Amino acid sequence: MTFPLQHSRPFHLLTWINAAIGAAMLVWSKWAGPLPIAFQIGYFATMIAITGIPHGALDHVIARVNDEHQNKRFSMVQFLVKYLLAMAGYALCWVFFPSISLLLFLIISAWHFGETDIANVGNNLIWNLSRMLWGSFVLLLILLTHQQESIDIISRITHFERGTQLVIEACATHATSILVGLGIASSMLTAYCFLTHENTYSLNALLNLMVILVLCIKLPLLPSFALYFAGWHSIRSFELIFRYLQNDKAHAHLQPASLWMRSIPMTIMAALFFLASAYVWSFSELNSDPLPVVFIFLSVITLPHLDVMDKMIKRSTAS
Repeated sequence: MTFPLQHSRPFHLLTWINAAIGAAMLVWSKWAGPLPIAFQIGYFATMIAITGIPHGALDHVIARVNDEHQNKRFSMVQFLVKYLLAMAGYALCWVFFPSISLLLFLIISAWHFGETDIANVGNNLIWNLSRMLWGSFVLLLILLTHQQESIDIISRITHFERGTQLVIEACATHATSILVGLGIASSMLTAYCFLTHENTYSLNALLNLMVILVLCIKLPLLPSFALYFAGWHSIRSFELIFRYLQNDKAHAHLQPASLWMRSIPMTIMAALFFLASAYVWSFSELNSDPLPVVFIFLSVITLPHLDVMDKMIKRSTAS
């Protein structure tokens, strides 16, 4: 069994290219001054459009293969109805229970990050705890090293709910202790899992991830999130999907480029859904504050995507 950071060559190259772009942005900010906000937004939007949304736009392909492996009949209509209902339900939760919805988003994001970074290595309690700790570390590393920006966005998303503000301010105050604690716990548990299960791993890919995380600390919040989410996590997910589909006879000759091409139709649908949401948002009383709708949109499409990826990864582990 191989450590999940082991890359196929095209995906490995792409994550290093993104690390190089991140390094270039850091050098630019040190030499020419802070990155212009227009550039930050442009980079964020471009990365989300190129890999961020597309890596979730293959969920229907994965779901079909999952059902076929279980000798079930796949229905595209049923899949879309369930997918859209999950999105609609979560969107309503954001309207009426923003703080609870935020907590749910942080939990599922932490699990999703950990599950894709540490995949194909077992599905027992220790491995799952290792995944959750690692995902939490990565997520909080990005948020707590950009405290002012994170607090500002979270406060706006939750309509400045007092309880949430107290929690995030407490986390900000103890940021170092939280990150060091999570980092040590995650590293020790993951190391124990690898040693006891005799797994191998790619030092090159691990170095790639560490470089990206260091750059995430140094860059502003928007490019930092985009660099990890779209420049690492989404490409990592593409790789897992590619390997999974290649084990299916109908997709045995699939190429990375053709896999990305298959994501385009659903990516366009997601983009249209976002534009429609932004249009409705423009008529609300919060029309001067568009940033929260971007993160809420990402959370809404993450919920059903997590379910599909979770089933795929568990099946890959079991096979």
